[in-house]
Amino acid sequence: MVTNTQIQTFGTRFQQMRLTRGSLCVGIDPHPELLEAWDLPVTGAGVWDFSMRVIDALGDTCGFFKPQSALYEEYGSSGISALTATLRAIKDVGALSIIDVKRGDIGSTMSAYARAYLGDGPLGADAMTVSPFLGFESLRPAFDMAKNNGRGVFVLTLTSNPESAALQSAIIQDKTVSPEGCTVAAGIMSRVGRENAADGEHAKLGNIGMVIGATVSERLEGLEGLLETSNGPILVPGFGVQGGTSSDISQLFGTSVDRVVVSSSRGILRAGPDQRSLQNSFKNNLEALKLILMKQNSV
Repeated sequence: MVTNTQIQTFGTRFQQMRLTRGSLCVGIDPHPELLEAWDLPVTGAGVWDFSMRVIDALGDTCGFFKPQSALYEEYGSSGISALTATLRAIKDVGALSIIDVKRGDIGSTMSAYARAYLGDGPLGADAMTVSPFLGFESLRPAFDMAKNNGRGVFVLTLTSNPESAALQSAIIQDKTVSPEGCTVAAGIMSRVGRENAADGEHAKLGNIGMVIGATVSERLEGLEGLLETSNGPILVPGFGVQGGTSSDISQLFGTSVDRVVVSSSRGILRAGPDQRSLQNSFKNNLEALKLILMKQNSV
């Protein structure tokens, strides 16, 4: 019987994967226009074929894959079958899966989401994305499941979509962060840091990470201290098509870049369906990212 103390934590696996395969995550986002560009049917079968081709091309070199659940769900049962096959294939190539579901709910419903995505069932992944905007503590079932099963959770914190700024930068009366209150994003960062504090005491990376967009530089100003003490993985979408660049990553995260994994989807996938072209696109993006991160770490 495997006990909790014998399960390797997600934070440990995350850092090991970063060191062996690099900090670039491929978002498996089977948008209808990509399926058409790859001459695939816009169906669950097309999504299955698309996903397998991506993993076949990049599974030996990419350490992180992030399938976007909604782009599978829209095809009903055939899409869900494709998603379960995708998660199995990611595991088979030795990479880590981050299922992008952005779930956030309360009570027994959140517990069911946690069991679905962080358990050992057909939709179980290495980590899931969650939304804290029903209250950070509402995510407790996911945090507990992640700890017990050696999985990870990425909490939406500062996202790239322009509509998010008004909410995530709003001031709340959270005196645990500051007597004058703090922004919603600062409150999330502070709570993530508390969740990961015990791991930090043992010089380990925690299991609770954050999603911070690659284009949020202005909104991150003044939060550098909370970012540094959060002691969790950082997932950074928005690299490539959405406007984020390698230099943005370096400037945004400073000394925290050693906890960052950058996600790119269409910036890599539009090079397909040719396998060699996909591999070259991934390699070029990874090398550009490595160069910037190496420069930052040498400062």
